[in-house]
Amino acid sequence: MSNTAISIVVAMYAVLLTVYCFLEKQEKFWPATILKVGLSAYAAAVCVYAAVLLDNYVFCIFALGLVFAVPADYFLQYIKTDLKRYRFGIFFFGAMHVCLLVSFYLVYAISFYEFVIFALLIAVLITFQRIGKWEMKKEKGQLSVYTVLVVFMASKAISTFFTVQSPPAFILMLSLGGLFFFLSDLFLGIWAYSKQRFVFLALNRVIYFSGQLCLAFYLVLMMS
Repeated sequence: MSNTAISIVVAMYAVLLTVYCFLEKQEKFWPATILKVGLSAYAAAVCVYAAVLLDNYVFCIFALGLVFAVPADYFLQYIKTDLKRYRFGIFFFGAMHVCLLVSFYLVYAISFYEFVIFALLIAVLITFQRIGKWEMKKEKGQLSVYTVLVVFMASKAISTFFTVQSPPAFILMLSLGGLFFFLSDLFLGIWAYSKQRFVFLALNRVIYFSGQLCLAFYLVLMMS
Protein backbone atom coordinates (compact mmCIF):
# COMPACT_ATOMS: atom_id res chain seq x y z
CA MET A 1 0.00 0.00 0.00
CA SER A 2 1.47 3.33 -1.07
CA ASN A 3 1.72 6.41 1.14
CA THR A 4 -1.07 7.98 -0.90
CA ALA A 5 -3.35 4.99 -0.32
CA ILE A 6 -2.59 5.04 3.42
CA SER A 7 -3.38 8.76 3.55
CA ILE A 8 -6.71 8.16 1.79
CA VAL A 9 -7.64 5.39 4.25
CA VAL A 10 -6.75 7.57 7.24
CA ALA A 11 -8.76 10.48 5.85
CA MET A 12 -11.73 8.20 5.17
CA TYR A 13 -11.57 6.84 8.69
CA ALA A 14 -11.42 10.35 10.13
CA VAL A 15 -14.57 11.36 8.25
CA LEU A 16 -16.49 8.18 9.10
CA LEU A 17 -15.44 8.37 12.75
CA THR A 18 -16.73 11.93 12.93
CA VAL A 19 -20.07 10.84 11.45
CA TYR A 20 -20.20 7.82 13.76
CA CYS A 21 -19.57 9.91 16.89
CA PHE A 22 -22.27 12.35 15.76
CA LEU A 23 -24.75 9.47 15.37
CA GLU A 24 -23.82 8.15 18.82
CA LYS A 25 -24.37 11.57 20.37
CA GLN A 26 -27.77 11.79 18.67
CA GLU A 27 -28.55 8.28 20.00
CA LYS A 28 -29.23 6.94 16.51
CA PHE A 29 -28.70 3.31 17.51
CA TRP A 30 -28.96 1.42 14.24
CA PRO A 31 -27.20 3.90 11.92
CA ALA A 32 -24.37 4.17 14.49
CA THR A 33 -24.19 0.39 14.90
CA ILE A 34 -24.08 -0.25 11.16
CA LEU A 35 -21.32 2.31 10.68
CA LYS A 36 -19.37 0.98 13.67
CA VAL A 37 -19.51 -2.62 12.44
CA GLY A 38 -18.60 -1.42 8.94
CA LEU A 39 -15.46 0.32 10.21
CA SER A 40 -14.49 -2.77 12.17
CA ALA A 41 -15.14 -5.06 9.21
CA TYR A 42 -12.99 -2.88 6.95
CA ALA A 43 -10.00 -3.12 9.31
CA ALA A 44 -10.53 -6.89 9.56
CA ALA A 45 -10.71 -7.22 5.76
CA VAL A 46 -7.42 -5.32 5.36
CA CYS A 47 -5.78 -7.65 7.89
CA VAL A 48 -7.10 -10.78 6.21
CA TYR A 49 -5.94 -9.52 2.79
CA ALA A 50 -2.45 -8.75 4.12
CA ALA A 51 -2.23 -12.06 6.01
CA VAL A 52 -3.11 -14.04 2.87
CA LEU A 53 -0.44 -12.21 0.86
CA LEU A 54 2.15 -12.68 3.61
CA ASP A 55 1.31 -16.41 3.50
CA ASN A 56 2.15 -17.14 7.13
CA TYR A 57 -0.13 -18.88 9.63
CA VAL A 58 1.00 -16.56 12.42
CA PHE A 59 -0.37 -13.54 10.59
CA CYS A 60 -3.57 -15.47 9.86
CA ILE A 61 -4.03 -15.89 13.64
CA PHE A 62 -3.42 -12.15 13.99
CA ALA A 63 -6.02 -11.38 11.32
CA LEU A 64 -8.50 -13.74 12.97
CA GLY A 65 -8.25 -11.54 16.05
CA LEU A 66 -9.48 -8.53 14.08
CA VAL A 67 -12.25 -10.69 12.59
CA PHE A 68 -13.47 -11.45 16.13
CA ALA A 69 -13.66 -7.69 16.71
CA VAL A 70 -16.52 -7.40 14.20
CA PRO A 71 -19.18 -9.31 16.21
CA ALA A 72 -17.64 -7.89 19.40
CA ASP A 73 -18.30 -4.35 18.20
CA TYR A 74 -21.90 -5.24 17.39
CA PHE A 75 -22.67 -6.82 20.76
CA LEU A 76 -20.88 -4.08 22.70
CA GLN A 77 -23.47 -1.62 21.42
CA TYR A 78 -25.82 -3.20 23.98
CA ILE A 79 -23.58 -2.30 26.94
CA LYS A 80 -26.37 -0.29 28.59
CA THR A 81 -29.45 -2.15 27.39
CA ASP A 82 -28.87 -5.92 27.21
CA LEU A 83 -26.44 -7.62 29.62
CA LYS A 84 -26.53 -10.96 27.78
CA ARG A 85 -25.53 -9.41 24.45
CA TYR A 86 -22.96 -7.20 26.16
CA ARG A 87 -21.35 -10.30 27.66
CA PHE A 88 -21.15 -11.81 24.17
CA GLY A 89 -19.25 -8.67 23.20
CA ILE A 90 -16.79 -9.16 26.06
CA PHE A 91 -16.33 -12.80 24.99
CA PHE A 92 -15.53 -11.93 21.38
CA PHE A 93 -13.16 -9.14 22.41
CA GLY A 94 -11.45 -11.62 24.73
CA ALA A 95 -11.08 -14.03 21.80
CA MET A 96 -9.57 -11.18 19.77
CA HIS A 97 -6.93 -10.47 22.39
CA VAL A 98 -6.10 -14.18 22.75
CA CYS A 99 -5.44 -14.37 19.00
CA LEU A 100 -3.30 -11.24 19.08
CA LEU A 101 -1.33 -12.53 22.07
CA VAL A 102 -0.69 -15.91 20.44
CA SER A 103 0.55 -14.26 17.25
CA PHE A 104 2.77 -11.84 19.19
CA TYR A 105 4.42 -14.60 21.24
CA LEU A 106 5.00 -16.73 18.13
CA VAL A 107 6.99 -13.87 16.59
CA TYR A 108 8.51 -11.90 19.48
CA ALA A 109 10.37 -13.38 22.43
CA ILE A 110 9.36 -12.80 26.06
CA SER A 111 11.07 -9.75 27.51
CA PHE A 112 11.48 -8.04 30.87
CA TYR A 113 9.87 -4.89 29.49
CA GLU A 114 6.45 -6.45 28.99
CA PHE A 115 6.17 -7.37 32.68
CA VAL A 116 7.17 -3.84 33.76
CA ILE A 117 4.65 -2.33 31.34
CA PHE A 118 1.99 -4.82 32.52
CA ALA A 119 2.50 -3.73 36.14
CA LEU A 120 2.30 -0.05 35.18
CA LEU A 121 -0.89 -0.48 33.14
CA ILE A 122 -2.56 -2.52 35.88
CA ALA A 123 -1.64 0.20 38.39
CA VAL A 124 -3.18 2.86 36.12
CA LEU A 125 -6.35 0.82 35.68
CA ILE A 126 -6.77 0.09 39.41
CA THR A 127 -6.21 3.78 40.21
CA PHE A 128 -8.97 4.86 37.84
CA GLN A 129 -11.31 2.14 39.13
CA ARG A 130 -10.85 3.23 42.74
CA ILE A 131 -11.03 6.96 42.10
CA GLY A 132 -14.11 6.58 39.91
CA LYS A 133 -15.67 3.92 42.15
CA TRP A 134 -16.53 1.72 39.18
CA GLU A 135 -19.52 -0.47 39.96
CA MET A 136 -19.44 -3.66 37.90
CA LYS A 137 -22.18 -6.14 38.74
CA LYS A 138 -22.94 -9.50 37.11
CA GLU A 139 -20.27 -9.03 34.42
CA LYS A 140 -17.47 -8.37 36.94
CA GLY A 141 -15.92 -11.86 36.73
CA GLN A 142 -15.92 -11.93 32.94
CA LEU A 143 -14.55 -8.39 32.79
CA SER A 144 -11.73 -9.30 35.18
CA VAL A 145 -10.54 -12.08 32.86
CA TYR A 146 -10.91 -9.79 29.87
CA THR A 147 -8.94 -7.03 31.62
CA VAL A 148 -5.97 -9.34 32.20
CA LEU A 149 -6.03 -10.32 28.52
CA VAL A 150 -6.17 -6.77 27.18
CA VAL A 151 -3.41 -5.57 29.52
CA PHE A 152 -1.20 -8.53 28.58
CA MET A 153 -1.84 -7.83 24.90
CA ALA A 154 -1.08 -4.13 25.27
CA SER A 155 2.05 -4.82 27.34
CA LYS A 156 3.39 -7.27 24.79
CA ALA A 157 2.64 -4.98 21.86
CA ILE A 158 4.19 -1.92 23.51
CA SER A 159 7.28 -3.84 24.66
CA THR A 160 8.18 -4.79 21.09
CA PHE A 161 9.20 -1.18 20.49
CA PHE A 162 11.91 -1.55 23.15
CA THR A 163 13.05 -5.06 22.26
CA VAL A 164 13.34 -4.83 18.48
CA GLN A 165 16.61 -3.19 17.41
CA SER A 166 16.04 -0.08 15.26
CA PRO A 167 12.26 -0.70 15.21
CA PRO A 168 10.77 -0.19 11.73
CA ALA A 169 7.47 1.54 11.04
CA PHE A 170 5.39 -1.61 11.37
CA ILE A 171 6.65 -2.14 14.94
CA LEU A 172 5.57 1.39 15.79
CA MET A 173 2.11 0.58 14.43
CA LEU A 174 1.99 -2.58 16.56
CA SER A 175 3.01 -0.72 19.72
CA LEU A 176 0.54 2.11 19.12
CA GLY A 177 -2.23 -0.38 18.38
CA GLY A 178 -1.70 -2.12 21.71
CA LEU A 179 -1.53 1.17 23.61
CA PHE A 180 -4.65 2.55 21.91
CA PHE A 181 -6.65 -0.59 22.71
CA PHE A 182 -5.78 -0.24 26.39
CA LEU A 183 -6.60 3.47 26.45
CA SER A 184 -9.89 2.95 24.63
CA ASP A 185 -11.00 0.38 27.20
CA LEU A 186 -9.96 2.74 29.98
CA PHE A 187 -12.20 5.51 28.61
CA LEU A 188 -15.01 3.01 28.02
CA GLY A 189 -14.78 1.97 31.66
CA ILE A 190 -14.92 5.59 32.81
CA TRP A 191 -18.00 6.21 30.65
CA ALA A 192 -19.79 2.97 31.55
CA TYR A 193 -19.06 2.74 35.26
CA SER A 194 -18.20 6.23 36.47
CA LYS A 195 -18.95 9.40 34.54
CA GLN A 196 -21.42 9.00 31.69
CA ARG A 197 -20.30 12.02 29.74
CA PHE A 198 -20.29 11.73 25.97
CA VAL A 199 -16.70 12.99 25.73
CA PHE A 200 -15.45 9.73 27.32
CA LEU A 201 -17.48 7.62 24.90
CA ALA A 202 -16.19 9.67 21.96
CA LEU A 203 -12.60 9.24 23.17
CA ASN A 204 -13.18 5.50 23.42
CA ARG A 205 -14.47 5.30 19.85
CA VAL A 206 -11.76 7.47 18.28
CA ILE A 207 -8.87 5.80 20.14
CA TYR A 208 -10.25 2.29 19.60
CA PHE A 209 -10.63 2.65 15.84
CA SER A 210 -7.22 4.34 15.66
CA GLY A 211 -5.87 1.21 17.34
CA GLN A 212 -7.62 -1.03 14.82
CA LEU A 213 -6.16 0.99 11.98
CA CYS A 214 -2.66 0.78 13.48
CA LEU A 215 -2.91 -3.02 13.74
CA ALA A 216 -4.14 -3.24 10.15
CA PHE A 217 -1.20 -1.09 9.01
CA TYR A 218 1.13 -3.37 11.00
CA LEU A 219 0.45 -6.19 8.54
CA VAL A 220 0.23 -3.90 5.51
CA LEU A 221 3.64 -2.34 6.19
CA MET A 222 5.17 -5.79 6.67
CA MET A 223 4.44 -6.46 3.00
CA SER A 224 6.63 -3.56 1.84
